[in-house]
Amino acid sequence: MSESEQSASAQMEAAVARWQALKKQAEGGELRLDTQVGAALAQHAEQMRTKLDAMIVSADNLKRLNGFGTLTSAEDLRVKFASKASSGDDSAVKRLKQSVQVLTLMSETYNLAIGKLTQSDQAAADKLAQLDMGDS
Repeated sequence: MSESEQSASAQMEAAVARWQALKKQAEGGELRLDTQVGAALAQHAEQMRTKLDAMIVSADNLKRLNGFGTLTSAEDLRVKFASKASSGDDSAVKRLKQSVQVLTLMSETYNLAIGKLTQSDQAAADKLAQLDMGDS
């Protein structure tokens, strides 16, 4: 794997770790988002994920390359490009799936953060409702 491929892999792993940490914060109630903002972010993440899913299908179809000719070197090139597209350690499909993983974490985090804010608001409203303000 080349240096740039290792760098891209490290960046993707860092993104996954970052969003896993944010998800834990959202689960614990430390991270909260406004309902409309969080919903819009979650929707955008899902739209991006849908596009990436389509790209995965397209990239996976590249494993059936042809037209390189019958020479041994042509067959070697075909195998190399097919592997780069769909089955190698640094294939396009693998990178796209990693991106989908990040987007899934993002969407889940946004939804959790919205839920925690809603729960927090409801708990505060319940406490206020239970207080006797002396107005009766």
